[in-house]
Amino acid sequence: MYVCKYCKKKFREKVEYCDCGNNMFDEVAEPLPPAEQVNTKQEELPFAPHPILPARLLSISIFILCCTFSLCFILFFGPEPKKKEAAPITNQKTVVKDIPNIDSFWDDTPAYGVQPDYNADINVYKDGLKNALLAHFDTSTIEGSGSCDIQFTLDKHGNLKKKKLYQNTANKPLINATKKMLSAVKRYNPPPKSYDGNPLTLEVQENPDGSYSLVYKE
Repeated sequence: MYVCKYCKKKFREKVEYCDCGNNMFDEVAEPLPPAEQVNTKQEELPFAPHPILPARLLSISIFILCCTFSLCFILFFGPEPKKKEAAPITNQKTVVKDIPNIDSFWDDTPAYGVQPDYNADINVYKDGLKNALLAHFDTSTIEGSGSCDIQFTLDKHGNLKKKKLYQNTANKPLINATKKMLSAVKRYNPPPKSYDGNPLTLEVQENPDGSYSLVYKE
């Protein structure tokens, strides 16, 4: 490196004249770059294993033993979980009011070819009426157990009037099947002379084999 004797300007290579017009230069050694410091300190690993001291090992063992003892106590000696109590079954009947009322649009004209048999036995007539209702009672959709009551009156032409359904148990499929049965049977044979016009009440009962039947109630 060369340094101008007059203005002290530095040049890496020797020139004939400096910018100031001087042609006298001093030759100096070019300073070396500072040596990079080598980090000789060994970096510690973030997860370097540490030796477990006997005291620490004893504390860990005691902690595990206490957790195991607590878990065993809860499993074998803890309080039993409370069982959900079943809702009590009440015998209170509820009238289902959404049965279609056919009295307002039903034609009371007697069916052709059906003549009233006034001398027929009332019990025989009631059995035939019950079988006519059961023919429209679909039990394939019923799930669970239960019972309900149906009630209606008959006019002189055999039309079912003033239909009512009393819900004894909260079995929705049973109630729906019973409503469809009552809606399907609108008319039966004209009642015998011994029928006094009082409402007829039948109970939908579940049999031991899972089937259902209709039983007249006094």
